[in-house]
Amino acid sequence: MGLAWGINWLATLAVLARIGAALAVLPPFGHSAVPRRVRAIIAVALTIGLAPGLNLPTNTLSGAGAVALAIGGEVLIGLAMGLAIGLVFSAAAWAGELIAHQLGLSLSEAYDPATGTGEGMPLARAYGMLVIVVFFAANGHHALLRGLRASFDSVPILSAAANGNAIVAMLTGLLQSATVLALQLAAPAIVATLVADIALGLAARTIPQLGGFAIGLPLRAMTGLLVIVLGVALTVGVLQGAAVNWMQIVHSMIPALGK
Repeated sequence: MGLAWGINWLATLAVLARIGAALAVLPPFGHSAVPRRVRAIIAVALTIGLAPGLNLPTNTLSGAGAVALAIGGEVLIGLAMGLAIGLVFSAAAWAGELIAHQLGLSLSEAYDPATGTGEGMPLARAYGMLVIVVFFAANGHHALLRGLRASFDSVPILSAAANGNAIVAMLTGLLQSATVLALQLAAPAIVATLVADIALGLAARTIPQLGGFAIGLPLRAMTGLLVIVLGVALTVGVLQGAAVNWMQIVHSMIPALGK
């Protein structure tokens, strides 16, 4: 009885390790604005809710090294899941940075590299906040909970091997998908500014006195921002589809981690 009680507590700790590691790096919960105590409370609450429904192992682990390796494997899987899901949020921030560079809104970095940082771009932050709002509005947190629960069926507790190749392959594939998503979000503004540049170049050759450089930056910025405002519905639709489908893509790749 005592042995089974002890191994169940170890399995529960492994569940907490996987969930806590995922929440630690997942942008909606792992952001610095969310206190660590709140993240810990959420992880413990999810563990209490999920652990009773899991098939916890009853086999014994011999030695502290085996226990540390088992817990480390759970942490590794949790981090991989959190980073993989977080790529959809990173893609939105990348799109904001691409648009900001294209519109000339990041010139502060060129004039003052010490204070200009891509992470602090208002447009990148706006896209990052937008994807968080869309994530919760599209019930992405429900899909996240279902994905966490399903991960314990795909990779049982205390049986995860530290399969670095599978994790690297999963993150590489999702990174490619995130890059495509960022380009999809930034494409309308990039195309619009390209058309504005072509029109401005033709106008400058026709009327040299126009001063293409003087009006070029304001024209690019106004054109790009107008396209962003008009295409908000399209942007939200793309983000909504990504927020809903991303968890399914991650879950389809999880079984390889346990092999």
